[in-house]
Amino acid sequence: MTSAASVRAHLASLDTAAATELCIRSLRALAGIDVPVTVGDCGSTDGSLGMLERFAASGALTLEVAPAGRAHAAWLDQWFAACDTRWCLFSDSDVEYLRAGWLRDMVAVGEHDGAAIVATRIQARGGVAYTHPVTGAARMLAERPEPWLMLIDVAAVRPLVRTSFTYRDELQPDGTKVAYDTAAAFYRDVLAAGLVVSEMPADFSAAYRHFGSLSWQRGQGLPWRRAVKQAVKRAWVRVRLARARRRYPIP
Repeated sequence: MTSAASVRAHLASLDTAAATELCIRSLRALAGIDVPVTVGDCGSTDGSLGMLERFAASGALTLEVAPAGRAHAAWLDQWFAACDTRWCLFSDSDVEYLRAGWLRDMVAVGEHDGAAIVATRIQARGGVAYTHPVTGAARMLAERPEPWLMLIDVAAVRPLVRTSFTYRDELQPDGTKVAYDTAAAFYRDVLAAGLVVSEMPADFSAAYRHFGSLSWQRGQGLPWRRAVKQAVKRAWVRVRLARARRRYPIP
């Protein structure tokens, strides 16, 4: 069992008021341990700030605001460097938590395995070839932990790894490029430092729902099928939020 002060959750938001509220309510209610929450807002104009300010005033979270905008990876870099607890949790703002004790379970895996990172799943194992559908640029995608939910033991990692979470391309001797998407280079250097990375059991996928891409796949220019899919997601978030407001009140 971990103490309440040993984990801090962090999530960044941008114009996803309903999804962010759903994430905060379900995260706090179902974590299985008391966990302080920090939210970084990137200058939302959709009502997110009013909701977050009310929650901050009630003590439900700590609010940080970057009114001119800030990249997601920049938030992660800042929070990893400043985290004042042993464990640092990163969650996307469009994740809904579904199972009681989900965070307690992640911490338990980390403590049992002596893990520096507890991931839901590792993506692109061994590298995956990728061609951009518009530009035609070819890359090998580097493996990485799913970035929308991961737990990091900062006490173990910070003395050894300070690699940025940001995207980078790295040119290989044969002229090809490897794409290190969010957290991929960080993950590579954690492994290079000899630290342990653990994945949650397969049934952990039932503990949360990641809606995906709500902050950037919106508005004009989306193919119609994608636009319809995203509209359905947003409608489902609103339905789930109405339920969460009843079940998980925040004073």
